[in-house]
Formats: sequence, C-alpha cells, structure tokens
Amino acid sequence: MSRKWERMVQKNKEKINKQREKHGQAPVAGGDGEMTVRGRSWLLPLALALAGLLFAVTLPPAAGSDSLYQITIILYFVLALFHFLVRRPYLKIGKSQLSWRTYTGEKTLTASEIGTIRMTTGDVVIEGKDGKTRRTFSRRMHLYPMDRLTDAVRQFAAKHQINLQEDSGARVKAD
Repeated sequence: MSRKWERMVQKNKEKINKQREKHGQAPVAGGDGEMTVRGRSWLLPLALALAGLLFAVTLPPAAGSDSLYQITIILYFVLALFHFLVRRPYLKIGKSQLSWRTYTGEKTLTASEIGTIRMTTGDVVIEGKDGKTRRTFSRRMHLYPMDRLTDAVRQFAAKHQINLQEDSGARVKAD
C-alpha cells in the first residue's frame, strides 16, 4: 500500500475506534504493528531529590519562616517524582522505524538510516549510518525490560536486514 493510503486507513481506524469506544464496543482489530517498550529513568529524579534534600538540610534559620523557600524544596521533590513516574523513557518500534524520547522531543530513525544494532547482556546500542546518531538503551540507566527490548529489536533487525552484533561481538547478518 502507498503511504497516503496507509495514513487514510490509520485515520479512519482511529475515528471508528473512538466511536466504538463511546458505544462501549471493542476497538477494531488489526493494530499498526507498533510496539512500545518503556523504561524508568532514575538518575535525574535522584539528582533532583538530592538537591531538594540538600536545600532542606542547609535551610538557613532566617528562611525557616519563609514559605517560598519551603515551596521550592517541595517542588524539587515533586519534579523528581514527576520525572520518575510520568516522564518515562521508551523505545517505540514501528513497521519501518524506531523512535525514542529525548529531552528535545522524539527522535526517529527509519530502517534505512540504521547502520548496526549491538546487543550485550544489559545494553542495546543503535547506531545510525551517518556516524553521528548513537543511542544506548540499558537496564542500568533507564531500567528497561531487556528481554522484551532485545526480542523486539531482534525481530525488527531481521525484518529489515540490519546488521546485528550479539554479545560475542561477531557480526550476524539478520535473515
């Protein structure tokens, strides 16, 4: 199908699913093949919580009655909680593209732009053909469920014939 046709089908499917949801019916089957693997960011929330704790511990005696100082400390903890619970990192695997969240928005690489995918025990590294794009998805930094992530990326690489490097470092051409 052409891309224009796919967009039209997707748009109509979304419209029908909204109508069916209003009437209490199940959505139309046949998703767009998109899978999202979500992690959990812990480094920035920890830094924000430690900054809030530092401000709370070093509270000057004169600022004890100042409510704005106390609100600032509380807002550091709220921001840390927001980053931990709501703003979760993800890898979205579509039909022919991979997308993930960055601080400036969503970054997308199509299958033709991906050079290699390297997988180790706790990391998946996606490198672009341009040599500039490199993204690491790890269990340590973002608490990704690595079993689901590696399976999904392995299927994507096999579907699009992308070079895949496993733990041993030997290149495997995906069939």
